[in-house]
Amino acid sequence: MRELRGHHLFCTFLFSGSGYDEAFTENMQKVADGLRSGEPLRLCAGHDHVCSACPNRLPEGCALGTEDVARRDAAALRELGLAPDMPLTWEELKVRLAQMDEAGFQRVCGGCRWQAEGLCGWELLHRRATL
Repeated sequence: MRELRGHHLFCTFLFSGSGYDEAFTENMQKVADGLRSGEPLRLCAGHDHVCSACPNRLPEGCALGTEDVARRDAAALRELGLAPDMPLTWEELKVRLAQMDEAGFQRVCGGCRWQAEGLCGWELLHRRATL
C-alpha cells in the first residue's frame, strides 16, 4: 500500500513526466503508475512515497519550506474532505477531484512552481478528473 501526503494527491494525479531530477521523476512515475493501475493508497502526514526520492527532503521536513508543504497538505485534505490514515482508491480520488472548483484547486496549488512552469493547472486537473 502506498502512502501519500495530502498535496501529493494532486501532484501524482497531474504528473506528466517532469521532476526535480531523474531519480525523483522515475519514482514519481512508479507511484503514479501503481496508483492508476489500482494499487491502494493510504493518506499520511509527513514524508510519503513521493518524498522518498526527493532531493529536497530533510530529516525534519522539506528544504523548500516545511510550513508551505504542511499548509498545502492541510488544504488538500480539507478541500477533498479527507484525513490522514484514510484509505483511498484512484477512482475515489478522481471523483473527489472532479467535484472540486478552481478556487479550491488554487487554495491547494496556488503559487506552486510546477503550476508556474505550466506543467499542471486547474484546466488539466478538471480535464483528467472528468474523463
